[in-house]
Amino acid sequence: MLRLHRLEILLKLQPWVLATERWAKDYLVAGSEVDVERISPYLELCISDGQHALWRYFRLWGSIPYNRGCGRLLRYLIRDSGQPSNPVMGVAALSSPVLICPSRDKWIGWQYPRDRELKRQRLLTCMDLSVCMAVPPYNRLVAGKMVAMAMLSDQVAQDYRNKFEGKRTPGGLEEGRLALVTTTSLYGSSVQYNRLRIDGRLAFIPVGYTQGYGNAHLTESDFATMESYLRRQGKGIPKGWGTGRSYRLRVYTAYYRLRFQLPQAPNHRTPRSVYVAPLGQLTREFLLGDTEDFRPWHYDLEELTIRWKERWLARRLLSESVMKDFRSWAPAENLLSRQIVTTIEAAAMGPPPYRPSTGTHKPPESRASQCLHKT
Repeated sequence: MLRLHRLEILLKLQPWVLATERWAKDYLVAGSEVDVERISPYLELCISDGQHALWRYFRLWGSIPYNRGCGRLLRYLIRDSGQPSNPVMGVAALSSPVLICPSRDKWIGWQYPRDRELKRQRLLTCMDLSVCMAVPPYNRLVAGKMVAMAMLSDQVAQDYRNKFEGKRTPGGLEEGRLALVTTTSLYGSSVQYNRLRIDGRLAFIPVGYTQGYGNAHLTESDFATMESYLRRQGKGIPKGWGTGRSYRLRVYTAYYRLRFQLPQAPNHRTPRSVYVAPLGQLTREFLLGDTEDFRPWHYDLEELTIRWKERWLARRLLSESVMKDFRSWAPAENLLSRQIVTTIEAAAMGPPPYRPSTGTHKPPESRASQCLHKT
């Protein structure tokens, strides 16, 4: 289903992809041209339209479709200053966290309704690592782990302060400190975040799983059908900053509640691991309101790069199969425009697995029961 959703988005954006690719391809590098001994990652905060376009182009390489969402946002290009063209190694984004995340809230110690106002305030010191991916050929060298660690660096914390300090939310709240980064795996457990350690500490601590309710599998046409139905029934869902959690998730849930009288939209049966990355010694105490100083750890990007090279990159460089794959990767054969063609071919190979219907018939009772009770 994710394949179909991705294909739908790529086809819709195909004219933009072709136009952007004319210049974005210059930020790729063939594996055979990379001097691996000189790899030197640096962070580039996206500010200009060109930077955001480049970020968007490479984000479209991901297997799971991306929605901008509402709220705070920091986008980064991770580039390699060790190569002549400073190619893009990866992309990342920090976004406003979800309001409801039982695994995260349990780890922190927040309880509802006791901590409702405290949570509302302290969530402004939390961000979700909503995008964290390496770009070929660097993904062959587990650069995704480098991207993940870079998002915990002092530079990111300072960028957050520079952008949001002194700015009030529509609810009148203000906060410029970054105390916690959260994220989820793509499927089940995560190879990317597991075992990442800084100074002997787990950088990303696994705290549980999502409950399997989400909307990434919904195609744009399915979603448009849901929106249209709700509007026709006079139950349109408000959209924009301050209107609530994920707009797509609210539409998805409201549609199944109204049309099929289900308490929840069907469960997609793919729980994801939830990780928390505290940025200070007393992060949990700070989020509970017990202290105003969470004693931040200071992670220098150059030091994090050294750790990544010693722990992860060195092993890949010694693997003959990994290096053969790395060296053989060529941009011309793997541009996004070419991926559109291969995705079409893959989607045509067979029918997709079961997905909840948006048609006139209610999902089979056995399916609905499984969806509602499996976590």
